[in-house]
Amino acid sequence: MTPQNPLMTPTRVMINTIAVIFIIAMAWLLFQIRSIILLLIIGIILAGAIEPLVFRLRRRGLSRGQSIMLVYVGLFALVGLGIYLLVPPLIRQVSALNEAVPSIFESLRQQALESDNTFIRRAGYRTLINVERAYEGLRDSPNIEQEQAVGVATSVIGIIFTGISTLIVAFYWMTEKATIKRVMLGLFSFQRRDRAHAIWDEIEYKIGGWTRGQLLLMLIIGVCSGLFYYAIDLRFWLALAIWAALTEAIPFIGPFLGGGVATLIALAESPQTALIVIGFTIALQQFEGAVLVPRVMRNAVGMNPLTVVLAVLVGGVLIGPLGSLLAIPVGAAVQVLVQNLLRLRDDRIESELRTATADRHPHPSDTLTSPFAPPDSAAAATPPEESQPARRPVRSPAQ
Repeated sequence: MTPQNPLMTPTRVMINTIAVIFIIAMAWLLFQIRSIILLLIIGIILAGAIEPLVFRLRRRGLSRGQSIMLVYVGLFALVGLGIYLLVPPLIRQVSALNEAVPSIFESLRQQALESDNTFIRRAGYRTLINVERAYEGLRDSPNIEQEQAVGVATSVIGIIFTGISTLIVAFYWMTEKATIKRVMLGLFSFQRRDRAHAIWDEIEYKIGGWTRGQLLLMLIIGVCSGLFYYAIDLRFWLALAIWAALTEAIPFIGPFLGGGVATLIALAESPQTALIVIGFTIALQQFEGAVLVPRVMRNAVGMNPLTVVLAVLVGGVLIGPLGSLLAIPVGAAVQVLVQNLLRLRDDRIESELRTATADRHPHPSDTLTSPFAPPDSAAAATPPEESQPARRPVRSPAQ
């Protein structure tokens, strides 16, 4: 008969069952409110990006709420100015691109047929035919019904609502962050509170630095691409520059998407122009990797490439393209937590080893007594019996 485990009492089994059910219920609840959690994450990322500006305004005597509202006004002004300056020519170029797509495909097919390479003549021509058919089907098929129109309108309203909600979340996160931070740090013991405070600050620094650095990289790539495309008189240069800036935010494949579309447009004009665009794209990516990223994203995230790949893949599977974009700052926060937990474990192990070594091999100063130190007891003051000189017996006069 096997002995029963004394720890697995009915009460313990019931407590463990309740704990498992509670964990499953919390996971289900988090899955149900994942859109709210995503909105909260976006708001926190936005708050981390604009908080340095808020601090600068607060040093000038403004309150936190006034500083945030002033930053919001500046953001709205920049967005409005960009829409006023860029949207009209962008609409014209996109319309012209839509009309020029058939001639672009025709030029690419003609160049493929005139190529000396058999693979390009056959595979390239068939690929272009399939891509053109897919494009024409996508452009001509959408007979928007009533339900689809309602869905599109709902999506647009949802995007606007999400943007406004993000601004509200960021506003209240920055105004109430001190209280939230005090409550969260109060959950830790006094000895670990300083470490938790340092982890909080490091996560905020990395998330804010990544957001500001990514926006700056997108701006630099877009401006450089636009100036170069305009200098070589490439058609649709503004649309291609904005496309290059937007695809810069996509990890890994973004630069290839941005440069690939520009290469196709240039190839429709001439192979020489396409080679020039390819050379510029490669040079820009080398400049970005060697100069821009080390300076702009310095100490912003600090994630190794494998962690970035895994974070992007997991974010894409769970949420989609938006999850891939948000995976890097979230992964950076998780990496900070894991690194600090490992550091705490190593410190604890090192402390235990040091204590065990001290107990096993005491320091000589703990056992040796200084010759000038006073005796600790009467036993120390009395010399040992074998070290005392032998006394002669006292003889009486009779002897």
